[in-house]
Amino acid sequence: MNRIAENILYLYLIVFLSVLGFDIACIFVRKWNEKHLENLKNNLLRFLSQNKKNIRSLKFQKQFIKKLKKMNYFIAFTNIVENMDKQEKEVFLRSLKYTFLKILKHYQNEESIRQTYFVHFLAENSFIYKDNKNALINYLIKCTTTTSIYLRENALHALYQSGRVEYIKEAFSKMNYLNIAHHHKLLTDGLLKFKGNSKELANCLLLELKDYNENYQIACINYFSYKKIECQEILFQYLTNKKEKKEVRLACLRYFKNIYYQPVEKVLYDFLEDEKQNWEYAAIAASTLSNYQNKETVKRLITSLKSYNWYVRNNAAMSITNANDIEILQTILQKIDDQYAKDALLYQMRLQRKLG
Repeated sequence: MNRIAENILYLYLIVFLSVLGFDIACIFVRKWNEKHLENLKNNLLRFLSQNKKNIRSLKFQKQFIKKLKKMNYFIAFTNIVENMDKQEKEVFLRSLKYTFLKILKHYQNEESIRQTYFVHFLAENSFIYKDNKNALINYLIKCTTTTSIYLRENALHALYQSGRVEYIKEAFSKMNYLNIAHHHKLLTDGLLKFKGNSKELANCLLLELKDYNENYQIACINYFSYKKIECQEILFQYLTNKKEKKEVRLACLRYFKNIYYQPVEKVLYDFLEDEKQNWEYAAIAASTLSNYQNKETVKRLITSLKSYNWYVRNNAAMSITNANDIEILQTILQKIDDQYAKDALLYQMRLQRKLG
């Protein structure tokens, strides 16, 4: 028994020393990398300083391109650029457009992680490529159809930063055609960062909406909702079309919570009444009705407080509490004889600090 314990102790010491050795090695490697990067930055700074007056010369460009094709030098270069002020950076990088067009031929054939770093740098400095549709733009659009989600997301970010609607249209069309599975939440978040005219972008997406698959339709509808784009009639047709995908129709329901449209009221009531067949529609409809408050709405929401489904009850209680003061809520509570309904309403009243 003592022998077993002794062997376990030796094994523990070996593992401990191995982990300690690995940590020490990592510290030394990190320190070496930091020192190496600092040396590369200093070399580049000297090179740039010596050629400050010849930065547009062909000789300088060739030498600089050769350096930037090496990943370590490119990382050092990006660190130098990050430390420049905005105006200095823009003037400097605009003078290097030819350089980026040339190193593009190298990086587009590199592994995806290196391409991602290159594209990320472009996205952070959109004035390099946004003025005209050139090889860089074509490359970015091509990157949106790759298998790497990191490369794809960075390429999309670069296109959003360009502020050009036609680039987004082309990228989305290609991604949709190739069934690229880029999550609709990422797409919506990206669209919200678009630097151009949001109304122009929305009009373009509305024209393309019918040709998009479910994922891209949801992304666009969510974008319209967040930006409060007035396209009620079009989305009402999607909502009432039973042939449309469920998630698309649910996205339309959420849109009408932010954008008032009186004709949708009757549809929301119908969803509430059909909760046993479509509880998801009923739950979102109960939430959306917070934007359509009147006596009939309150009456129907009170009925939904007795729903067998927790989400429907909770959303109905939330909508009622949002729209009424404490006196009315107390009156509603007194008239309710269902304990689940009371609990749902009391819970929302506590959350919204309306409990007297």
